[in-house]
Amino acid sequence: MTFSIKPVAVALSLAVALPATGFAQSDPSLKKAADARQAAQWAGNAEEWGKYTTDDFLVTGADGMVKTKQQRMTEIAGHPITTPAASATDDRWRVYGATAIRTSAVVINGKPTRLTTVWVTQRGEWKVAAVQLTNIAQP
Repeated sequence: MTFSIKPVAVALSLAVALPATGFAQSDPSLKKAADARQAAQWAGNAEEWGKYTTDDFLVTGADGMVKTKQQRMTEIAGHPITTPAASATDDRWRVYGATAIRTSAVVINGKPTRLTTVWVTQRGEWKVAAVQLTNIAQP
């Protein structure tokens, strides 16, 4: 059986699959959660990915479409990612107590894209609450 992933699904996969760097010394548990979530997504393991995602998670794609945790889990389940990871630039993490915000830039489907990922702690565990993708305007 051949499976085709829409470009938006690939973009969302790349958006949250970028390596977690630059903050390990400030909070090793955040790096561990980010790495585990990324590994689960790349392996197509939606259940494991969901452990690092809030129940009310929303992702807003660069096209303005919003998807829920369950919609993303359906896209991820059983569909490992085999394309190379996109290299993030301008990757920055800011931690504010129980909230962390990651911003970065990456090229997705040939388009420069800005990513914002919001991590929160729930019951002592880091989870992603929201992801926003925005295409970067080209002159």
